[in-house]
Amino acid sequence: MKETLARPVSYMLMVGLVIALLIPCLWQPHIEAGDLASHLYSAWLAGQVQRGTLPGLTLAHPATNVLADWGLEALSNAFGPDWAARVVAALAVQIFFWGAFSWITVVHDRYPWIVAPFLAMLAYGLIFRFGFLNFYLSTGLTLWLMAVLWRPRWNRFFMALPVALLAFLAHPLPLVWGLLALGYVRFAERLNEKMRVLLLPTAFALLILIQTGLTALYPNRWSLAQIGDLGGILGLVGAGQFWIYGSKYLIIVAASLLLWSALFLERIDQRGTLSDPIVHLWCLNIASFVLLPFGIQFPHYSFGLLFISQRISLFVAILFCAVIGGCRYGRGMTRLSAVVAAAFFTFVYMDERAMNLVQAQIGALLAGLPPGQRVVVVLQDTASGGLNGLVHIGSGACLGHCFDYANYEAATGQFRIRVAGPNSFVAPTMKLVGEMESGQHIVTPAEAPLYSVCPSTNPSQRFILRKLEAGDKTCLTRLQVSPQFF
Repeated sequence: MKETLARPVSYMLMVGLVIALLIPCLWQPHIEAGDLASHLYSAWLAGQVQRGTLPGLTLAHPATNVLADWGLEALSNAFGPDWAARVVAALAVQIFFWGAFSWITVVHDRYPWIVAPFLAMLAYGLIFRFGFLNFYLSTGLTLWLMAVLWRPRWNRFFMALPVALLAFLAHPLPLVWGLLALGYVRFAERLNEKMRVLLLPTAFALLILIQTGLTALYPNRWSLAQIGDLGGILGLVGAGQFWIYGSKYLIIVAASLLLWSALFLERIDQRGTLSDPIVHLWCLNIASFVLLPFGIQFPHYSFGLLFISQRISLFVAILFCAVIGGCRYGRGMTRLSAVVAAAFFTFVYMDERAMNLVQAQIGALLAGLPPGQRVVVVLQDTASGGLNGLVHIGSGACLGHCFDYANYEAATGQFRIRVAGPNSFVAPTMKLVGEMESGQHIVTPAEAPLYSVCPSTNPSQRFILRKLEAGDKTCLTRLQVSPQFF
């Protein structure tokens, strides 16, 4: 392998990165990562279901979309939910970052220090903030799989099998993506340079056929409008992964795009761009972002698989880092990238601190309730743009004490907790969940009493807790939490 730095220096940088990547999992009382709180809450619910204390709920045993949940449940039992969340999130971040770093290293036969700051931002970017923990973990494991099999040997297949199994247990989509990418590269390498150029439009045509088949077979949500706004355009190039809790992240996006443009121009100067299989994969994933639906309703789920374009955008960003990972602009460009990453993590710290304050307030409000009450907590951060960091704060605040009635996992049929009959703990359908998320649900006699966190008219406090009876409407509380510069 070609070394750009002395080996001891490289090893010291790696140790420093391992430590630095742990810090955001430790710097606040709670990790703010969307569905992570919901996964943690469901791990607690799973324990209650196993003990038989929650009639009307059952525990399914799906073959996939479970790995992170298993880890959270096991660690919660051993060390408590707080440390379970920190350990699982930290492991997922390390697996993702070093999986991407290792794969790009194998592709270019050199350590890709020039893209390491971007990989760190992707590790804590949009998909992590959504809290799609199983998908995120599967992506990291799949990147390790690609690193192992990039130069295939028989002994490496035996090493790859357990990694592939773990990736499947986490989520099948990244694993399928990785295997298709490996197959494309192996096929392309058997062709001469002229034939490789023809391979790309052939793959485009196949992708259109796949899109046509999916949209014909399954109900879906697809429209060109999904790339018609700024979020869609940025998602198309992968930079949308850096736009998380508000408009201030557009500074990060703009700086990243400038650096990416300079590095991409250098990659073009190196020639062979049109015949490079990595460039092909990058272009095909951009096409997938446009062609594939935002959501698909598969028949074995009661709710659709959503946010497909945002997930593909992560693949686009990773592949672009691989495209430019062999550039030789030098330490100056790497240092500029590190400055952008430092600004990104500064913004993340500010936002997580603000959201932790809200969670502490909600937790204090719910602590006065008798144990086992049903609660609806629907908060919307008006400053956060498309990603609402407060979406599952109720799950985190209720953990071990009350029931987050609006939690969506059981109603989707995609997770381990399933609704088996009438129950007093979770909303049985996504229709009811949607009503509560919009603040339009009318409490039924069977649901009463139901407690709802509502906005306060008292300037000295943000929230009040209302006890709702049959006929009352649940609350939606809008507030500005994420600090904004403009």
